[in-house]
Amino acid sequence: MRLQPAHEVTLEHHGHAVTLRASLRAAVALDNLPGGIPGAWLAVMRQTYTGIRQVILATATERTEALTLIASLSDKPLAPFLDLAQAACLELLANLFPQPDEPDEPDEPGPSTKPAPLRDYLTELFRFGTTILEWPPSEVWQASPAEIETVLRARLDRQEAMESAANGDPHKPAMSKEQRQANEAAGLDPEFDRHSLRALKARHGA
Repeated sequence: MRLQPAHEVTLEHHGHAVTLRASLRAAVALDNLPGGIPGAWLAVMRQTYTGIRQVILATATERTEALTLIASLSDKPLAPFLDLAQAACLELLANLFPQPDEPDEPDEPGPSTKPAPLRDYLTELFRFGTTILEWPPSEVWQASPAEIETVLRARLDRQEAMESAANGDPHKPAMSKEQRQANEAAGLDPEFDRHSLRALKARHGA
C-alpha cells in the first residue's frame, strides 16, 4: 500500500469554499447515514440535493464552512452547484478507503472467511490507532484509513522482526517476559496485540 495523506477535495461555488477530507471521521459519518456509504454513493450518482448535502456535511473539515456554502444556495439555481458538488463528492468517495496492492503472485487458496462489517473495521482502526499507536483521538479521526493501516503494518513488521531476532520464532503464540522487556527497550507496547492486527489485515485483504 502506498502511503499518502488523506485525500482532500476543495468545493468552491460563488465565493464560498469548503474542503472535503477522506478521513476516518468522514468514513464513520458516511457509514452512519441511512443506506451507509453505498446509499451515499447512489444518491450522489443520481445527483440528488439531499444526498450531496449529506456527503458534504459528513466530510467537510469545517462544518461551519459547509453550512455557509449550503445556505448561500437558497436564492440561486441548484443545477450549476449540483454539477460541481457531484464531481467533488464522487472524487472524495472514490478515495475514502485504501486501494489494495496488486500481488506479485496469486495467493494460495485458503479457507473462506466471512467479511467483517464495515462498521467493525472502522471501529478497529480507531481502537488500534488510539491504543497501539497511542495517537490522540483527534489525530486518529483526522487520519485516513490508509494512513492508519500503513503505520499499523509498519509497527507489526517491526514487532515480528524483533521477535524473530530475539527467539527465532515470529509466530510464537505467547509473548515471553524477555520479549516484553525487549519491546519496552525498543519503545514498543510490551503487550502489543499483534494477533488482533493480523486478524484485522486478514479480514480486509491487507
